[in-house]
Amino acid sequence: MSTESLSGSQPSRLTLYGLAMVGGLGMTLMILSASIAVIFGAGLGAEATQSLGLLFVLGLLLEVLAIAFWLGWVRPFTHFDDINIPAEAEPH
Repeated sequence: MSTESLSGSQPSRLTLYGLAMVGGLGMTLMILSASIAVIFGAGLGAEATQSLGLLFVLGLLLEVLAIAFWLGWVRPFTHFDDINIPAEAEPH
């Protein structure tokens, strides 16, 4: 673990990318299970319906975990931009 992450700086882009992938996987599982349930709804048996419900809950859990870890790691509620202070000049 680098000293930057211990000092409270923003997480790396790879960490943010990983959290976005977990959240995207959760969203994909929820949409996929809901779509299958809508398309084949009347013809599904009890086991298939239960499996789709579990798949939806798994997707929801992944989505909530990704959001919770993002909020805990990035802490967007503690880093505010002050429009009265000019940004640092970037080299071009």
